[in-house]
Amino acid sequence: MKKIFPVILVAFVLANFSTSYSQVSLTLNAGVEIPIRNFSNTVSNGYGLSASAGYSIPLIPVEIALSAGYDNWPYKLHPGPSNSNIIIYSIPVTLGPKLFINIPGLGFEPYIGIEAGVVYSNSTLPNSSSTSDFIYTPAIGFRYNLPLSIIAIDINVKDSNYKNTSNNQTISWFSINGGITLSL
Repeated sequence: MKKIFPVILVAFVLANFSTSYSQVSLTLNAGVEIPIRNFSNTVSNGYGLSASAGYSIPLIPVEIALSAGYDNWPYKLHPGPSNSNIIIYSIPVTLGPKLFINIPGLGFEPYIGIEAGVVYSNSTLPNSSSTSDFIYTPAIGFRYNLPLSIIAIDINVKDSNYKNTSNNQTISWFSINGGITLSL
């Protein structure tokens, strides 16, 4: 009997680390992008779209998310009447953890996270050049799991930051996002 207990314990632990107990999710969000710091002198409020795939690590309330998005802002300082529709846009691709706090019985899961990666940015300004820079994005939000469903409502706020290497300007924006998460 003494030899059976350690074998059962090891089998139980290995079974819980199995990927069959892991959860994969897909999140789609849209939101308003509010430029902050020096970036607010250049552009007005814009919008953003993002998609992320998440992998929940078994036994701990952490999800690793790979995200991609599209953000754009109308340019404030128009160099001429022919350039009145100039936009500045960025395409971030990031990876990072989210720590969830599970509130049993409510289906409500607050989270904090940070993602980092590469952002591709450019504008519709004639002769503009694109850049690829390092970006980091802390976030706080929550998911509300709909009863008897694989769908959750996702609401979050993010503070995205990167240093544009072409003009040495720090680009920062605060975003308020809402969307859905599908648990696969």
